[in-house]
Amino acid sequence: MVSVDDSRLTELSAEPPQRLFPVLDRAAAMAPLVVLMAVLPGLTALVVVPPEPTVVTKPSNGPGISNPEITSPWGSWLAEEPWRGWPGFDELTATWLPLVPAYLASVVLVWLAWHAGRGLFGARTGLLAALMVCCHTSLLMLGRSSEPLALSAVVATATVTGFVAHLQRTQRLVSLSLVVAIFGLATTLLLATLLAWPGVVLLFVAVVCHSVGELGFWGNGAKLKRSRADSRWHGPLSGLAVIGGAALLLGAYASWFGPKQLDSVLLASAGRGLSGWPSMIERIHWLGWLGWLSGPVLLGIVDVVRGVLGADREIRPVAVLAMMWAVLVPLTIGLADAGYPLRLAEAFVVVPLAVLAGRGIESICERRVAVGPVVAATWISGCLGGDRVLNTMLGPVIADTGMRAGAVVVMAVVVGGGVALACRRAELYQRRVLVSCLVLLVVAQVITGWLDVPVAAIESLIWTGNWRNPA
Repeated sequence: MVSVDDSRLTELSAEPPQRLFPVLDRAAAMAPLVVLMAVLPGLTALVVVPPEPTVVTKPSNGPGISNPEITSPWGSWLAEEPWRGWPGFDELTATWLPLVPAYLASVVLVWLAWHAGRGLFGARTGLLAALMVCCHTSLLMLGRSSEPLALSAVVATATVTGFVAHLQRTQRLVSLSLVVAIFGLATTLLLATLLAWPGVVLLFVAVVCHSVGELGFWGNGAKLKRSRADSRWHGPLSGLAVIGGAALLLGAYASWFGPKQLDSVLLASAGRGLSGWPSMIERIHWLGWLGWLSGPVLLGIVDVVRGVLGADREIRPVAVLAMMWAVLVPLTIGLADAGYPLRLAEAFVVVPLAVLAGRGIESICERRVAVGPVVAATWISGCLGGDRVLNTMLGPVIADTGMRAGAVVVMAVVVGGGVALACRRAELYQRRVLVSCLVLLVVAQVITGWLDVPVAAIESLIWTGNWRNPA
């Protein structure tokens, strides 16, 4: 006779963990919501806080004087308002007209977050990624800049996503996705040379990972009949086609407009990239830029690492690609020169951070993570999201930024462990805690990200020297 003790009976009678929000299974049908999430937040931010003019006109009839903080040729060209001489535009006084390209690029950037998340991990991750990033303050500020920050991030991301989609969808050497990748890399070299090297690294990683498995859900669902030669040479030949085509387009541009157009500050900053590495330690305050995204990003990194180290070989190639994209985030930030190159790097990392945040939220909904880590991640998000409150609480006690971050992590571990012990065997309490954390993370990210736009706009004006004190 087999005896069963009370603890075993309690364990068998416990309610199994259930998924949160099963409605996310229909995320593919919610694609129209992505359009609203991409268009409305940036548009309302422009209406609530009107943009400041970026040009100071001379008293005479001479050309306008551009903002000295504008360093890119395209930003300077927009700031000079070249449409003044066009018929019907002579008396146009709209200060928002130079921001239209940047706003449209920010809309496309949100769509790329949806596209990348859906292509790598499925429609649920794509929808959650778009939701978490659509009202992020840094993304909304990208749509208010006359610099090509959002456009540079769009073309750099399109290079990677277009190349991976080409590898997944067809065995032909030339496709529309490959053409998008070629033009994206060439445009990245012109607008943001700093972002070219992480793009090329991701192309190489995609080629290596594609030979051992699928890279996500970009395929058309049908099994492609691949010969051994096609599987071996399709990726490397496609990568060489992207790099060679971009080099050819760049050479044609230089021969048409002259080589002086390529001699810019961005080319010099790309050459000085490694010299910026010592400042990486000084940029730990950049974590405050994440705000409420920090907790979901941490959970997303844990989920991706689990996919890399797990026994499931089907998900390992896409997990390796996503993990490498995550590793390039701090490297790109750390190797960028201060000023405009650093702002370019911050714009580029929006999409991978959005995908990781979406993956982290999905891991909570699918119950792949316990209550303790979720509560700890929520605590970290709250501390970084309320950075001003954290400075008020710990500023007089701990002045060093690194020690302050360590104190936040320790408190997060203590709070998460305490909550996990309190409801370790109560499924109802665990569900309530997880739902509360999810609602807090999403609502706080959407509301505070949008409300911080006026403060960020004032800080941007102070940084550029355009702030005029009403007193």
